[in-house]
Amino acid sequence: MRGRRIIWTAALMVFLCIFPLSAGGSSEDDGVVTLWHSNSGVLGNAFDDIIEEFNTTVGKEKGIEVEAVYQGAANDVLTKVKAAASTGTSSLPDIAQLDATAALDMKNSDYLVLPGDLGVDTSAVMPSAIESLMSDRGLLAVPFNASSLLFYYNKTLFDSLGLTPPETLDDFAKTAPLLGEKDSSGKVTRYAFAGVPATYELGAFIGAQNGLSYMVNKENGHQGTPDKVLFGEEGTFKNFLEHWKKLYDTGYVSNITSGVSTEFAAGRTASMLASSSSLSTVINTVGGRFEVGTAFIPRTDENATGGVNIGGGAMFAFSQDEKVKTVLEYLISEGVQLKWAERTGYMPVNTGLYDDPGYQAFLEGNPQFRVAMEQTQASNPAVTGVWLPSAYQIYYSFQTEIRNVTENGKNIDQAVSDMVNTVQAALDEYAAQNLV
Repeated sequence: MRGRRIIWTAALMVFLCIFPLSAGGSSEDDGVVTLWHSNSGVLGNAFDDIIEEFNTTVGKEKGIEVEAVYQGAANDVLTKVKAAASTGTSSLPDIAQLDATAALDMKNSDYLVLPGDLGVDTSAVMPSAIESLMSDRGLLAVPFNASSLLFYYNKTLFDSLGLTPPETLDDFAKTAPLLGEKDSSGKVTRYAFAGVPATYELGAFIGAQNGLSYMVNKENGHQGTPDKVLFGEEGTFKNFLEHWKKLYDTGYVSNITSGVSTEFAAGRTASMLASSSSLSTVINTVGGRFEVGTAFIPRTDENATGGVNIGGGAMFAFSQDEKVKTVLEYLISEGVQLKWAERTGYMPVNTGLYDDPGYQAFLEGNPQFRVAMEQTQASNPAVTGVWLPSAYQIYYSFQTEIRNVTENGKNIDQAVSDMVNTVQAALDEYAAQNLV
């Protein structure tokens, strides 16, 4: 029996030497690069095609295969990355597509591999996209799906009324009664606007004020872990609330936080705010019932000249491997970015496309896709998204306070104070837990 055990043990050792086990991530031998992503629907189809094309061209030539794994929404991907890291870096993917809600965690992580460490060439990436991911550690990730907040509107309706998209919230308050509609009983059957701003929208409504304003210190967390709220003492959130309430008080703003795109597509609201990444989906959902227009978002006031921040997401690396560098550089190449932009509504991050005849021809035939780029180019690159702990919790807290002010008559100063306390508590808790 003992001799048989020795034989089996020896055989197992030989097997392990020939076929090493791996908990996850890439292997130097198998050529597989794992990529966790959050693209579904129209975006998922476009992304799958991009990965398939890599695997059958560049990947085949270099012996690399990308295994793209859908992991749910962006926040789900972050949750799974953090869970994988807690069990050891071997469980991590080689690359994960994450959005701004992950930036603070990634910036302070030990397992992140920076693009600079990999030697990724980002010289052709648009400066504002680079700036959106720049931190005190350097560039955190490679921009891939860059987006801009847009004002979507029912162009057919606006044109019939002789109206153009509002430039400021006060302008919008003047035209909202013209865009809205009521039935004989006085019930609103069409709103001028639907939705409640949250962190993403406020990054622009606050960030653009006075040319450039930050919600928290350390340049919204990009130059160090933020530890102080600024939007209270600087009066920027109060200024926004005052103008937003004036718009709401017209009676033609629907305070819904879900199903906004559905209401817009059905013609029950004349406008909404959404990412440019939703453009293809929105147009497909409207299905020709009316012409979809896109425009710069309304400014909080005349002095809010800073523009918008870059949204969307990027590819974060967790493996110091030449194969990972190859995949990342492929994803930001001109050809890939052209396909991605044309099929989704995201802005191409490769500046080589700006004068590309094919891309220009696409924009000529699809003018709605041009607006995001024009708005970004007209914005101050220093207007960046805010990096916060408990990002989704704070996202909903902003919406709650805005609804309290508009629907329930809460005092604006009290709402500002409560929101400052909420965000400051999150910053303090993060600092205590992470000893920063």
